[in-house]
Amino acid sequence: MMKLYTSTVLLLFVTAAKLPSTLAQGPPGAGGPPGGPPPMPLVITSDTTLTGPQTSPIKIGADDITLDCGGNDVAPFPGTPTFVDGISLDNRKGIKIKNCRVKNWLRGIVLEAFSSVTLENVEIDGNLVNGLDANDGSRILMVGVFKSNNNGVFGINMQNDVSLTMKQSEAECSGNTAGVQVGLRSSYTMIQDSNSAPQPSTLITSENTAFGITVTSNSHLFLFGQAIVKSYDNGSNGVTAFTKSAIELDRDATLETYGNTLNGLRIEDSSVNLFSVNPSTVPTLKSYNNGKAGMFLGKTAVFDTNEPAVTKIADNTGGGLVVDNNSIAIVRNAQIHDNTYEDHEQRNVILSFGSHGDFVNNYIEGNKIYCDAFIGNYLRGDIWWCTV
Repeated sequence: MMKLYTSTVLLLFVTAAKLPSTLAQGPPGAGGPPGGPPPMPLVITSDTTLTGPQTSPIKIGADDITLDCGGNDVAPFPGTPTFVDGISLDNRKGIKIKNCRVKNWLRGIVLEAFSSVTLENVEIDGNLVNGLDANDGSRILMVGVFKSNNNGVFGINMQNDVSLTMKQSEAECSGNTAGVQVGLRSSYTMIQDSNSAPQPSTLITSENTAFGITVTSNSHLFLFGQAIVKSYDNGSNGVTAFTKSAIELDRDATLETYGNTLNGLRIEDSSVNLFSVNPSTVPTLKSYNNGKAGMFLGKTAVFDTNEPAVTKIADNTGGGLVVDNNSIAIVRNAQIHDNTYEDHEQRNVILSFGSHGDFVNNYIEGNKIYCDAFIGNYLRGDIWWCTV
């Protein structure tokens, strides 16, 4: 059996190296039985299409090639997850991974030191650590459907200058410990395509044990055009931004958070900006029915919205808009109502610890802004005085 197994793997390697397009299928049981030796990887060096389930991990060993799983699973021998990565590449460019279901590995898809990787119609599920793990790369283009669910840590983890762009794509991260982390100078960009009938891009993060989306350490989440982010029913915050990071909404972009255990949005030493040049295409931010604040600003955070934008913060139980620790809120044309705080009704806007607020043309139910002190917090616009 061992001789036949080795010959089969070698045949796949040789064929993939010689032919411009290869049909490859891993040998039966290549993932190994539970408790057995680590499975040998299938290394591909040219365009490869799987004709059936692949039980070995796949390593991409050349530039400018496509791995088409043909809708087949890439999963180890049935049983507990295997402690190796499912599909991986290191220092490669021009790679397309499509029509894959990657399950039950240490990490599902691992991209290291890469350039120009396209993910098309990919599903990742049930891995021990991260679903998609990208580190030190220049661009990921996500098209079609992407799912990364039920993983042990992150659905998507991006670190060290990784750029991911969604274009006419639908992404879902659900049932992980945490949904999406954009970290260490990375960017997650959702843009409207240029077709005559533009299709939206959508990112949903829901029912993760901890947060839905975190943008941290000089990173960026940017939504332009028909781009929609929904983060709901997560175990901590829906969306967070820390350490000089930014969340920006432009044109028809929508950010919606609801039903999260803690804050809808928590922003610290970072900013949320809504802006639009054309009043017929405006961004929308909605945060409602969260267990803490609809939006919490702390440690010199900034929330800045212009007149045409739509902002609705309602029915949260830890305050509506909470501005703390020398943070700044510039709010225009917002609807902020029915928020409570520590059994107090109508705590829709709260300023504390030297924060600043500029409020014009808003509907703030009760027409009051609550502060922790008369002195030290600064207001201007339609409401000049704090209520304590």
